[in-house]
Amino acid sequence: MKKALVALLVSGMMSSAFAGVVIEEGFDDVNSLQNKGWILENNSTPGGATPGWFQGNTGFTSQSGDANSYAASNYNVAGENGIINNWLYTPEFSTALGATVSFWLNAVDEAGFSDSFSFGYTGADGVLVSLMPAFTVSTGGWKQYTANIAAAAGMTRFAFQHTGAQATSNYVGLDTLSISAPDAAEVPEPASILILAAGAMGLVAARRRKRA
Repeated sequence: MKKALVALLVSGMMSSAFAGVVIEEGFDDVNSLQNKGWILENNSTPGGATPGWFQGNTGFTSQSGDANSYAASNYNVAGENGIINNWLYTPEFSTALGATVSFWLNAVDEAGFSDSFSFGYTGADGVLVSLMPAFTVSTGGWKQYTANIAAAAGMTRFAFQHTGAQATSNYVGLDTLSISAPDAAEVPEPASILILAAGAMGLVAARRRKRA
């Protein structure tokens, strides 16, 4: 019984911190993202024939949903022999309690070509904070990535960057984004946690005294 009582209280404290989804995007319609607060910013040099992120249309099907329901970027976002620097920023969300970001990436498998990707978030001053240096996106299937943002006052945007040399880049897809954060009303104050812990100790001590 002692173990059951302690486990029940610990379980109660953990469940009170369960996260709630604050942003969820399946990229069913990339053209509508800006209307929902997203920012599409292609800083590739020189600019290419494709203005920026677009609706998935080739290479592979989406991670979830309709076949083309993912966001894509390719080598045409930069001019010939240029440098790709294509950004996609989420709508703003609060980091007061921290956040967890989950998303999926995929790239076309073609000999001699690969796609580089990076992601991060903006700080309170609006400057990008890098979470992951540029890496090569794996091919042959969707891969999930997760990033944790520490609690801090203010608002932020999560940022995705397709980058690298235009001449050796190909096609990358982004899908199934979810950003979650604890509900402020459900997260116990540190003092409350201490009180619960003290209560657990008291229950255990009382049961020991009865058995003595």
